[in-house]
Parts: sequence; C-alpha cells; structure tokens
Amino acid sequence: MKKLSCVIMLCASVFSFAQNSTSKIPSDAAVVATIKGNNLLQLMSIDELNNSFMGTEILKELSRKQTKYNSLEDFGFDLNGAAHYFFQANDSINYNAFIVPLKNVTAFESFLTTQSKKEIANVNGIRSFKDHNQGGIVWDSSTLIMVVGSTNDAYFQNPEVMERYGLTQDDYYGYVIDDAVVESAEDYDDEVIEAEEAYEEEIEETVIESTESEEVYEDEYMEEEATEVVEYDYNNDASNYQIKSAINKNWALLKAEQLLKQQPNRSILKNKSYLSSLDSKAEATLWVNDFGQLYANMLGSMYYNQLVGFDLSSMYANNGLTAKLFLENDKMVLNTKYTMSDQMADSYKKMTSRKLNKKFLDYVNEDRMIGFMSYSIDTEAMLEEYPKLMKSMYSNMPYYGEEASLGIDLFSLLLDEEAVGEVINGDLLFLLSGISQQEVTYTTYQYNDDYEYVEVEKTKTETVPDFLLMASTDEPSMLNKLIQYTVNKEMVTFNNGYYTFEIPRSPLAIHFVIKDGIAFLGTSEAEMNKIVSGTFDAKVTSKTKKMMLDNSYSVFVSAKQLAQQLPIEEMGIDRSGKLEWFLNTTEDAYITASKIKGNAVNSEMVVGVPPTEENALKYIFNIIEKFAK
Repeated sequence: MKKLSCVIMLCASVFSFAQNSTSKIPSDAAVVATIKGNNLLQLMSIDELNNSFMGTEILKELSRKQTKYNSLEDFGFDLNGAAHYFFQANDSINYNAFIVPLKNVTAFESFLTTQSKKEIANVNGIRSFKDHNQGGIVWDSSTLIMVVGSTNDAYFQNPEVMERYGLTQDDYYGYVIDDAVVESAEDYDDEVIEAEEAYEEEIEETVIESTESEEVYEDEYMEEEATEVVEYDYNNDASNYQIKSAINKNWALLKAEQLLKQQPNRSILKNKSYLSSLDSKAEATLWVNDFGQLYANMLGSMYYNQLVGFDLSSMYANNGLTAKLFLENDKMVLNTKYTMSDQMADSYKKMTSRKLNKKFLDYVNEDRMIGFMSYSIDTEAMLEEYPKLMKSMYSNMPYYGEEASLGIDLFSLLLDEEAVGEVINGDLLFLLSGISQQEVTYTTYQYNDDYEYVEVEKTKTETVPDFLLMASTDEPSMLNKLIQYTVNKEMVTFNNGYYTFEIPRSPLAIHFVIKDGIAFLGTSEAEMNKIVSGTFDAKVTSKTKKMMLDNSYSVFVSAKQLAQQLPIEEMGIDRSGKLEWFLNTTEDAYITASKIKGNAVNSEMVVGVPPTEENALKYIFNIIEKFAK
C-alpha cells in the first residue's frame, strides 16, 4: 500500500488542479501548496508526458501481466485539474493532507483494486477501503483525499487523556507485550462507537475538536500492530504505541471524510491572506499563514523544545510566506514574499538600512567572474536589534528564562555597537573569478627499509578557488593593529604594498590590504597588485550594478563559466559526464532579496533555460532523465 500511496502523490505532483477542490481545504490550514495541471499541460502535452522518461517509468512500474497502462490518464486522475497539499495542526494531532481531482472514478477504483487487492466500500457516496486499515484515504466521484496524521506525545501524556484511552504511565517509555493489549483495545472500542455515530450526523464539528472525538479501535488492527511491535523491537510499551497508532489512523480517516463533506463556508477560501496569494499564471504556489503558530504546533511538544525552552513561536509570530513558481519558455522563476510582524519588520528595516558600497564596483570584472555574492546589513543596528528579538525567544525558558534575558541585556550593555559598526560596517561583496588545480609539496613521515622513521617529501594536487572579498570599514585602526600583531609574530609577510598569509601544506595564499575604506582579501597576486597600484581593470554591466546595489542580498552564478574552469574529471566528482552536461547546458542563475517594503521582503530566484529547450518544464524533465539513466 505504501507503493500505491507514493504513486498517487507522484501523479499529483506531476500534474494537478484548481477547480472546486480548494473548498476542501479547511480555513485554519497552516500551510497550503498547489500544483496547477492545466498550466503545466500548456507546456507539455499528455502524449509528451506519457512518452517522457518519468511517464514511461511510472507506466512500466504499475503495469502488471493482467493490466497494462498506456497513459497516465488511465489511472483516473484529472490531469487538467489542480492538486493541493495542506498542513493543519491542533493540540493533539498534526495532519498532512493531499487533495487530488478525479476524472474517471471507475478507472481510479480499478487501478486501486489492481494494485492493492483491497475491497472498496461505498457509504453514502464516500468511498474508502473496507477494512479501514489504510487510514485516511477516501474519495467520491470527483475528489481523492489522503490524510496522514502524526499525534502529539504531549497531549497523550495528560493524565485525563491517558485514562480516557487506556494508556499507562508506568510503562510509558518501555515496551512490554501482553494480553492487556487486546483488553485495552476492546475497552477503547466500546467506549468510542457512540462518538463515531455522532460524527456521521455532524462530521465537521466532531473532528475539528479532536480532544472530544473518540473513534472505533478494531480488534483486527490491534492484532496486526502487535505483530509489528515484535518485529521492530521497540523500546516502549506496546499497548501505548498500538492505541496511539490506532487513534492516529482513525482520526486521519475521520478528517479525510470531513474534508470530503466540508462546506465552502468552512474552507480556506474565507481567508483573505490566502486569496491574495493566488496567481492564475503560476504553475505552483506555496502559502504559509503564520510561522509562529506553525512552530508552536510542530515544536511545542518536542522534548528538545521543552528542555531548552526556545520559543520560536513568539519570535516568528505573525510572520507569513507566499511563494510562486513560474515555468516560462526561457527561464524558471520562483518569487517569494515574506511578511513580518510589526516588531520584526521595524528591526529588520534598521538592520538592512545600509547600502552596498559603490566603490566595490571599481573592482568587479565580469569577464573573469564565475559568480558573486553581495550582502548589506548595518552592523551597529544588527547588534542593537537582534538581542531584542532573541529575548522573545529565550525569556520563556522554564528554568533560566530570567537569567537568559538578563544575560542578553548585559551583553548589549558591555558591547559598544557603534564602535564595532565603524570597524565592520556590514556590507560585503564576494567575487569568485576562477577555480584551478595546483600541485603542493608537503612533508610526511614513514618507515624505511631499516624500520627507521624518516621524513619524506611528497606532492599532491589540490583544487583551489580564486576569489576576492571586499568589506567596508570606517575605522581601520583596530584592523591595522591586528594586522601588525600578525606581522610581529611572523604569521604574515608584507611585500609590494599588501600582506600575505601562507596556508601551511596548501598552495593557497591569502593576500589582504586596507585601502580607501575597504578591506580587501583575495587569492590573486595579480589582482592585489592592481588594487594597490590603482590599475584594476573593472568591467561591470548596468544589470549587475542594479542587482548588487538595489538588493540587501544577491547571488549570481554563471554555470558555463563554472563548467569551463571546474576540473570535474580530475577531481573525480562525476565521471559520468552528467554534471558537466548540466553546467554546460544551464544558463545564468541568480537570487535576490529586496529591501523591506512595508512589512514584506520580496525575493526572486531565476534559472535560465537553454535555447535548445522549448520551455522550463521540458528542461526539468530532460534533467531528470539525464541524471536518472
């Protein structure tokens, strides 16, 4: 059945939907992801999908002697629809759910029975596996819903809850298998049948309040799970494990049924934030409502969180995310919008108020550039604001919250933020201009023929980068004192106007100098000589200037430049030629993060599509095929 579930989720992720299935997502979902089949099929037809490497592998894997599938449509899914994933949590259980549209329910059920040999039941239009051992898998004539539950241990450690479900405290962390397992199951079965009948009458309210919902616990399931406990040799009480596993599956099944019957007025379509994240042109979208609530649900009951007391939910409260994927003819684009709380936004504005030093551009030559990374923060503001944010996370520690808060205050008091900010302003630019292999001589020791331990000089080849790093400084005196100290200790040498640090047993030497308010650190003697003499031959386009200066963060990589200089074969990292093929066919890629506007930061990741490919989707399929074979 695991194989069947994987295939269903794979087909959903390859192609799916928007239709009415959005109304199946509950209003309090914390995370929602959508893939739009109609948009994808405009880039790649059904026939092209069936004949692709992924398509043929899926069809071959699922075809049996008595049943042969010729098209992904034969499985009964609506490939023109839209598929959703969502995450929902409460104090007792976390739900991961998949919603997939169906086009031909008869074909779908034929596919299920062929793969699983399970009998299907149809109760008032809701179809599921008759034995219910598969948990939350239900469907009707147009929609398939799969729900995977994960119970929260902290909820089941509550004495009242443990008594309600027959859990034992004494053996909570030890596994013992005895007849009490079946007896506990029978008691649980009798106790909850009435709740399930009530659920049939009013299913929505029964499952939403999971602390009050009590579901059927089957004897047959208990026997199967008892066998599994023996096989896996768990170090916990079998009865507790089995009871919680059964509750998990039953709640997942009830949740799936509830979603299938859910009315639109209880759906995510009532959430304005979610509605604003929708984009008809995007092939896929991701929406996170509130990271604070998400962390509270996911980490609140974890042992590590309880022990240490990190309160991420407080620090990231009211922070949300929207991401949109666009697959175009010449590029793939992922746009994200991160929205912060008022407190975090105010701090972030101060921390990112500095712009990149324009003088950095006088030392950029794109003809020699494989890639770059630029970053702009205000060091003084960061040292002032970050402790404030950290206090919200540490102040609620169970044993040392007050001490942690006091420690953060003392750190801020003792630290001279302004002085540090003058020494290291916070903006930097890293340029990667080359990668090469160089031989290095080193000394080792080994035994000779007379069993004497002697020195032996050997050589080896190492791959070394050629880079230049620049950082602004308004007060270089402290850095100069540090440099002079290393000179006095003969750790570095001074020649031709710059300093050099020889890395032991390595061909790589680091050169550095401070000039015109910029600290330079690099590996190229030729470039360092040009910097010192003022003869650096800069060459930078307006596009690159804009990328560096207008964003708080940016990264650029030229895959073809990397392919030309990276000694792939010599390094032995890929002898199949697949990596070299990928680098040579991929166009430039970059990532940018904007300055904060209002309470939001927008970022963009772009990967170019080679002109030999029709569009980004087909290029992705070609990459998968190339690396899979």
